[in-house]
Amino acid sequence: MTYKRPLTIVDNGFIITESDASPKHIAGLQTYRKPKRAGKNFVKNLFEKWVKVNRICAPYNLVLNNRNPLAPHWEECPNFDAKEHVFFRTLEHGTREELNALVSKLHEPRLSMKKPLWRCYFIDGLEDGLFGMYFSFHHSVLDGISAGKIMERTLSDREDEKGRPPFWAMKDNPYNKTSRRKPPTFAEKLKMAATGNVMALYGLSRISTQLCLETIGLTKNAISLPFTATPTPLTGNVTSKRTFTTAALPMDRVNYLRKITRNTLNHIALTCLDGALHRYLDHIGHPLDGTLTITMPVSLRKEDAKVGGNQIGLVATTLAPKTDDPIVRLREIGMSLQAVRNQIDDSPAVSIQAYSLVTNGVAQLFDVMNANTVLPALSHTIVSNVPGPRHPLYLEGAELIGWYPVSTLGPGHRLNVTMFSYNGKLDFGIIGAADYLPDLDILGRFIYEEFEELEQAVMSPDMGTEKLEQKRQSKTISQ
Repeated sequence: MTYKRPLTIVDNGFIITESDASPKHIAGLQTYRKPKRAGKNFVKNLFEKWVKVNRICAPYNLVLNNRNPLAPHWEECPNFDAKEHVFFRTLEHGTREELNALVSKLHEPRLSMKKPLWRCYFIDGLEDGLFGMYFSFHHSVLDGISAGKIMERTLSDREDEKGRPPFWAMKDNPYNKTSRRKPPTFAEKLKMAATGNVMALYGLSRISTQLCLETIGLTKNAISLPFTATPTPLTGNVTSKRTFTTAALPMDRVNYLRKITRNTLNHIALTCLDGALHRYLDHIGHPLDGTLTITMPVSLRKEDAKVGGNQIGLVATTLAPKTDDPIVRLREIGMSLQAVRNQIDDSPAVSIQAYSLVTNGVAQLFDVMNANTVLPALSHTIVSNVPGPRHPLYLEGAELIGWYPVSTLGPGHRLNVTMFSYNGKLDFGIIGAADYLPDLDILGRFIYEEFEELEQAVMSPDMGTEKLEQKRQSKTISQ
């Protein structure tokens, strides 16, 4: 029997909305430290070993069959050749700037629909004895959480373990796990469908009511309104050119701030990002006096659900009104995120997904009509946080040092910031539209500086009041 797996509405949406200017693949950049006694050709030898492996397992063996546009499905690739998916590059100077520039170029072109939708690059020549691996896959196949779980499974938690197969040849990955639940009967399927429709209608009516009350001012922050983003260079149509950069925060210091301020990781990270984005807009000559809004992907996957496909919702939320006080910013963002959390917890997952489809469908329509210059965008940017392993991982004895997501740009968005927590660090992968967002590298520096300001304010006896006053006086003098 031929393998056939249908695409969900969300999966198919990434296929339909793809264009040369807006490809819909997501990726990861991993940096590794070579083993102490590694030879000069360690990375090249590893590449040559892997590229000979033509054994392939799901989801890396799936190719799209869309001959019937009403029923697209995945089927197994009959003639896989690793040489068409695995490549080798060497940096000339070995700097992080050169690595980021290469990743920017690799991330621009679309993946070929005629073969399995993924690619992998070994990148040698990075300074300090490091090398990189860039791997991309189409968003219609996997969401970021699924991809992280699969890639984590292909690495080892032991430095001395060797000989694991490449990720595309490892059958024992979360995508291929067998559910312990019995397959539902036809009657049970009908009941689940009916129940799902009722839950979706209930959830959508509840969200719609909240939106109406928020719009006319009868509630405040019960739910964040979409399509209220003030125009900035962060919003609008895009070209195919991309800029990629990174940032990182030490998790031990982040966790300490979480503990003493009674906040979450997202609260701390978004507080730093909010301040950094305002500083970046000031830097490029487009200051924003209003409030930034973001779209956050939220996982709707159940604990025992099979990995694969997309089980996410997209929810818009406001950050903080513009302020130079990091404590105020943290408080305001905490309130906004709590409102979003209440919205998600009190609504069925199916209704959150339906709401996401509607809002993003409207955003895509604005994008196609080139109306982003006259109509408000869904939000200013997309920000997501993917949890990762807390312990070190190894590839053929090489220690994984950093894991940076490289995401896609949504309709009307020119920036995407994705965070990934790994082994004591919170890594930021930042991808932007190169023709509209100059000097994007500086955003990573601003994120770290904003974290230090927040940390100093929280730790100081006066909660940073004296330093804040000095900062304001300095600005007054310079003006």
